[in-house]
Amino acid sequence: MRAMKTDPVELTLYLAQSVVDQPALVRAARRGPTVVVRVGPGEEGRLIGRQGRVIQAIRTLVRAAADPRERLNVDLDAPRKA
Repeated sequence: MRAMKTDPVELTLYLAQSVVDQPALVRAARRGPTVVVRVGPGEEGRLIGRQGRVIQAIRTLVRAAADPRERLNVDLDAPRKA
């Protein structure tokens, strides 16, 4: 049985869009060994989840689907408050 190749950015984008109220505003991009996710205003809490469970689940799935030789991380790019 051959393993299915999945792009970590596309998988992250799909998973993040599944948990927020405004999926059209979700963006995901690769920066080195990190997949950075940006969501719409006020949606950060939905992506993080209670005690970080949602973002941790997304990280686990992305790492499981990625190349085993590569150590990927998924981070939320939240806008900084002034």
